[in-house]
Amino acid sequence: MGRKKNMEAIVQVFILIAIACLLIDAMISKKVNYYVHPRFYVGIWVSIIVLILFAISLISKIKKARHNVNIRHYMIFAIPLVAALLFPATGVNSKDMTIANSDIVASNSEQKNPNSETDNNTIDGTDSDSYDSESMTNEEAMADTTDATASTQENEQANDIGEETVGISEKYAQYEVDGVMVINDDIFADWYCDVYDNLDEFVGKKCQYLAQVYSMEDFEENQFLAGRYFMVCCAADLVGYGIVCETDIRSELKDEEWITVTGTISEYEYNGYMVPLLTDVTITEGEAPDVEYIYYNNY
Repeated sequence: MGRKKNMEAIVQVFILIAIACLLIDAMISKKVNYYVHPRFYVGIWVSIIVLILFAISLISKIKKARHNVNIRHYMIFAIPLVAALLFPATGVNSKDMTIANSDIVASNSEQKNPNSETDNNTIDGTDSDSYDSESMTNEEAMADTTDATASTQENEQANDIGEETVGISEKYAQYEVDGVMVINDDIFADWYCDVYDNLDEFVGKKCQYLAQVYSMEDFEENQFLAGRYFMVCCAADLVGYGIVCETDIRSELKDEEWITVTGTISEYEYNGYMVPLLTDVTITEGEAPDVEYIYYNNY
């Protein structure tokens, strides 16, 4: 007659190994890309190693039989394991797609339309003329001279910096091919934000990137949104952003199909804000990438 085993230890080892195997499969198959930002990959591999080490430490307890063991409370761990097998990982396409982050658009608006508080706080020149220069004391005159000198130095420094500063759009010159900025996924997030924050610098420049086709209720018949889904940390914060495109073949495009879009950046007023618009659009068939999301790299 064989010796009894510790069923509780067996169940614990099984659960730990099963979770570790699911995580390993997600990492190798890149399914994990649908759920978390790549910056968490190291942490996931560390978690896998810890799970395996815990499982190994419990193996010695399997031979130590225990009486009246209740393993029913371990059934709760079966729910995520079964769900992972029955519902394979897929990309998220059900979330809303929008033209731009409201913060980005608002930033553009503030740059082009300074608020009224600044105007109200401006001192009227006629009031300043009312000061009697003869009533100023020697100390006040010296203070004014010092302030004027400091202001002049600051202006000279600012001018020097301005002459040396390179335009935001120029940092993408290295990605130009035959006069077209080829925007790959690794720089897409930075480029997208720069275009919205510094639209004037990008007007007239040609760009090319991989995107999906999306419709907006208030678009014209020849317009569509060429966009991608952006992730900051995990699938919970996934948001779709895109750029408006105009083309005569809009009716031939299907929503959510992958395309490579090439066009010239121009300005377009949308809901009271100036946003980028791609004109002279050329569209070629695109292939869905292994990693469908765009990941923010700056935090």
